[in-house]
Amino acid sequence: MVTVPPRVGVDLQEDCPSFWEIAFDRIVLQDSVGQGVTAHVYRAILDGQYQVAVKQINDMDKSTSSEKDLRAFEREVAVLMRTDHENLVRFLGISSVQRPFRIITEYCAGGCVFSLLHNQELVLTWPQKLQICIDVAKAMHYLHQFNPQVIHRDLKSLNLLLVNPVKTSADIPCTKVSDFGLARVKWQAPDSSWGQMTRAAGTCHWMAPEVFVSNSYDEKVDLYSYAMILFEVLCQEIPFEDQNPAEIGHLAVKGCRPDLASVPEECPEILVKLMQTCWAGTPAKRPPFSEILPMLEQVEVPGER
Repeated sequence: MVTVPPRVGVDLQEDCPSFWEIAFDRIVLQDSVGQGVTAHVYRAILDGQYQVAVKQINDMDKSTSSEKDLRAFEREVAVLMRTDHENLVRFLGISSVQRPFRIITEYCAGGCVFSLLHNQELVLTWPQKLQICIDVAKAMHYLHQFNPQVIHRDLKSLNLLLVNPVKTSADIPCTKVSDFGLARVKWQAPDSSWGQMTRAAGTCHWMAPEVFVSNSYDEKVDLYSYAMILFEVLCQEIPFEDQNPAEIGHLAVKGCRPDLASVPEECPEILVKLMQTCWAGTPAKRPPFSEILPMLEQVEVPGER
């Protein structure tokens, strides 16, 4: 079974959704690999030979929530069909002629980073942890430097997928950023309204404090989320795990952050400082990914645990 079919859209500079249309009868759904309020994700077979992932949007009527789901579908497609990077889940096409709408991407057999960190007994080595952090930073640097700029707005370990399973300390993870249903693209808004975002977009454990109190924020929200991912990967602990989700936003706005006592003693100091800088309460103090990447690539990790 071939895992990833060829993608021609980027080479041809095609940004028209109809170019990416994949007929329903070319896809055979297999097992369910994920389920949310608005969509199911399936492993599927495309054209009888390619293993792919299919995000199938739940049936939508004309209710307000369904209109929001449709907008999220459109946003995700708008980002996916224009971007292409080794650390972004690869877009292959859509099925939108009839409902339920579908987004077809490469299939990542390793599941999500959240499950790797919290649902397996494996204690990751420092090289493995560092590789995940580097992969995510590469993807986010690409999105933030992309023209037009893309803000993810829902960066979290649940949206980080692993190309292959990580079962032992010898397995080197390859991580890809996914799920652009909340993403914001600069060209989608007039210059006068760029920065006017949807309040409370994202998941509270990873959300920047300014998202809870203002409709005006920028790409720096992704830097805060990245800090939460750093904490989560380094400690293999969910940020604010012991807090009531309804209170996390209030705590973040007050300046509360995950407990540094959870950071392993052997963690390189540069990673701890980077994490603290990225979760700064003042967005302007958070460094861009263009500065983070060189720092990560120079980190000397301790021996395998």
